[in-house]
Amino acid sequence: MENKKPLEVVVTSGGTVSRVDDVRHIGNFSTGETGAKIAEEFLKRGAKVHYVYGHQARRPFRRSMDLDPEKELDGELERLRMVHKEFGEYGANLSEYSAAAFEDYHYTLQDLMTRDIDVVVLAAAVGDYSADKQDGKLSSDLDEMNVKLKRNAKVISEVKKWRPEVFQVGFKLLADVSKEKLVQKSYNHGYKNGSDMTVANTMPSLGKESMTLILHKDKDSTRATEVTRDELAGKLVDLVYDGLEVKENVVA
Repeated sequence: MENKKPLEVVVTSGGTVSRVDDVRHIGNFSTGETGAKIAEEFLKRGAKVHYVYGHQARRPFRRSMDLDPEKELDGELERLRMVHKEFGEYGANLSEYSAAAFEDYHYTLQDLMTRDIDVVVLAAAVGDYSADKQDGKLSSDLDEMNVKLKRNAKVISEVKKWRPEVFQVGFKLLADVSKEKLVQKSYNHGYKNGSDMTVANTMPSLGKESMTLILHKDKDSTRATEVTRDELAGKLVDLVYDGLEVKENVVA
């Protein structure tokens, strides 16, 4: 029986920042929690994971190492022992890359796409704009400060140019839209950027909870599977493996 190499996966996570001057930056509030969970799930399935994380993003396994002083100590210590054991079991297949600034993120991802990568999960909240950085420190005595922003390249649209055969999972976040509109816009986003799968999210708003859908191919059609936040990582990885099997059969 032929031994296949472990799946090699890139997961990006967290947010990028852009420096305004030598001491300040602008960014977003992404924690990287979702990306860290997805990376852990791939590692537990035997994959080799390259984890590209942004500013102050959560990291696989380490995200669970904080001690909660409000919980019983014995229970917390047992939980930490389990996390430590998991890291010892799967951590050897984890490579991590810090990429806080957009330029670092772009360079790191492009470099990784020169390797034998099978899957890329683009869960990072990449900044749409970068500031025109000023040298030194802008005065804090100013009543107003004008910062010039320039649009960043859409990295998701470049990945398939760097590595056409990679299985790409994109993410799309929208605010205050219906399920139908979320599916439509996310499908168009995935089609435009060559994604094989898209995770579609809505932001929570007044009186409405957030909604998460996974748009994936099922034979000749695209399905939208609704999941909870807690279910997302496991279900996504299941569907990626299913999608790779279908893709392999089509190529064969």
